[in-house]
Parts: sequence; C-alpha cells; structure tokens
Amino acid sequence: MRAAVAALVLGGVTAVAAPAPAHAETVREQQWWLGALSVAKAQQVAKGDGVVVAVIDTGVDSTQPDLAGALLAGTGTNGVTSQKGWDDPDGHGTQMASVLAGRGSAVLGIAPKAKLLPIAIPIGNRELKNPEGTLAEPIRYAADHGAKIINMSFTLADDELKQPEVDAIAYARAKGAILVAAGGNRPQGDDHVPLPARYPGVLTVAGTTRAGGLWDGSIADPTVDIAAPAQDIIGAAPKSRYSSGFAVGSGTSGAAAIVSGVLALIWSKYPTLDAANVLNRLLTTARDKGTAGRDDAFGHGLIDPYSALTATVPPVTADPLGPITAAASPSPPPPATTAPPGDAPGLSSRTIRAAAVGGGSLLLALLLVFGVARPC
Repeated sequence: MRAAVAALVLGGVTAVAAPAPAHAETVREQQWWLGALSVAKAQQVAKGDGVVVAVIDTGVDSTQPDLAGALLAGTGTNGVTSQKGWDDPDGHGTQMASVLAGRGSAVLGIAPKAKLLPIAIPIGNRELKNPEGTLAEPIRYAADHGAKIINMSFTLADDELKQPEVDAIAYARAKGAILVAAGGNRPQGDDHVPLPARYPGVLTVAGTTRAGGLWDGSIADPTVDIAAPAQDIIGAAPKSRYSSGFAVGSGTSGAAAIVSGVLALIWSKYPTLDAANVLNRLLTTARDKGTAGRDDAFGHGLIDPYSALTATVPPVTADPLGPITAAASPSPPPPATTAPPGDAPGLSSRTIRAAAVGGGSLLLALLLVFGVARPC
C-alpha cells in the first residue's frame, strides 16, 4: 500500500450544527420524516428487536443518551484505532446511528430497538498518514459479526471497481446480509451514482424532500433502487464537535440510514425471511413517485414503512438485487500495509466522502482525500 497524506478538505462550505430548537419545536419535532413516513404507526408493529445493523462510518459516540444500550462492540478498520468503534471525532457516524436506531431520549430512530455494530474507517476527521486496504475489510467484519444490514452512508470519488470489494459484497450477501449505500450528492460534485452504491448487489438510495419530491441534490441513475427523506436530517452528535449535541444536514447519507432502519423493522417483524424477501417487501410496497413504475430518480419509489410491515407480499425466490456472482470465500486475514508498485490502489489513494451536506443555504461537504489534498 502506498504511503499517503490524508487531508480533510471543506470545499468552501461549513459544517452545520443544529440550532437550538425554537420554543415550540423540539428536536423530535424537527424529525419531520417521522410523520411523513408514519413511523409511529409502523413502530406499533415492529421496532427492530433482534436485528444487528453495521454502521460503517466515522465511529459512534457511545456517550450519547440516544444510543444507550444500542451499541455492540465494534472496531476500527483500515488502520483506524478505535476502542470498539465507540468514539467519533467527526460526528457523522453518530448522526447516522441516531437516525437509524436512536432510543428517543431526544432523537427517535426508525428502528429504536435494533442493535448497532460500529465500524470506524478513515473518513471525516479520522485522518491517517497510511490508511490501509479497501472497503473489503469493514464489509467482511460486519458480515462475520452478525450484521444483517450493513449501512454505508458515504461515497467514493473514483469509479474503479476493486475485486476485493466485489468479493466482500458477495461474501456478505452469501451470509444473508443486505448492504445499503448512499446514492451520492450533486453538491459534492457527483453526476452519477458513485461507489459503493454503484457496486452490483448494493441497495442504492436516492433522496427526497419534505414535500416528497426528489431532493435537488439527489442523482437520477439506472442504479437507484429506492428513495427516502434526505432534506434537513437532524441527529445526535458528539458535544466535542457540536455544542448543542445535535447536527443537521441534507444528503443521501441520512436517506440510507433511514432505509437501513426500515429494513431492520421488516426483519424484526419477519425474522425467518431471507434477504431477498426482506428487500422485496421494501421495494414492492414503496410509494410510486415520478414516472409510473420504477424510474431512475426514485427507483421503486419512496419507502413506506407501515406498508412494508403489513402488506400481503407474495414470496420470491430471486434476489431483487440480482444473483451473487463473485466468490464468497472465507474472510482473509487483515490486509498488508505495503503492496508492490503498480497494484490497484486501496484506500490510501482514494477519496471517501461522508454523503451529507448542510441544511439551508450552508452546504457541508466532508471530503477526505487519500493521496493529494484537493478542493471538492
């Protein structure tokens, strides 16, 4: 693996801390998507009990009241040192975790009884001089530690498919997991769905507005599978980063976390279903948006948690995301820290971005460049 200097680049924009709520508006009330998606009604049916969701991100702050009892012992990968994955110097991973499975002290997650497996990778403020390996390491770790759902609320700036990552995705799917990824953000420079969402076998999530239309930063692309709220997503965040203890932003990061939460609800209600049928429930019960039927903007439509839990859905035998084609080999040992010149680059020379941008007129672009620092 080539040595590189990691640099966090804020492309002329600012991270947005959640403002103190107006007198009549609590943090919960700022979670507008709970009402828009009838989440309270869905949570009368299921709350995510018994389902483990891996959060591959910047780590998760274990001191958050909203995540009390939610975290399993995770890890840091790709050279990141993190005790159980229970720290978050950036805040992005904590925000996604609370949107997904917040216990409701302030932020109520979609699946408030799901368990979270935090896996820290070198994005956001986790700057490393020598990041290691590829996304294969955290994906395989998640699959090997019981995750049924693997949430990836970030994007890669390059389009080079890496065979170790293709194989790791196949490995996780062969073990029965569903991988969910953010579908990219135009404010960050994306003009098509980036990796890892672009990998075959990964559920690609687009973003919607408060009104249910397509968020203007979302990307219409043939790989889009489903849509979820992406505008003004508020979540818990470390007070070391945000004095209010909350952060808000718009982007497909939040949309992906919401979809992962809905999948946890479905699996909690139907624990004997395989991944294909859990996905089928999610996709076939979505609210049709845009062009009738599946389209490139919304995929199968806007998620409908209550319908996904209660509708009569015939079983399927084929996975909606296609067959598992790559070798599903046993997990390899941790990757070496060096590689011969000319090998395909790993994380040390790739760009990983947290797929969220700030609310209102302020745009948050967390851009971590492995190699040469550059503006976004």
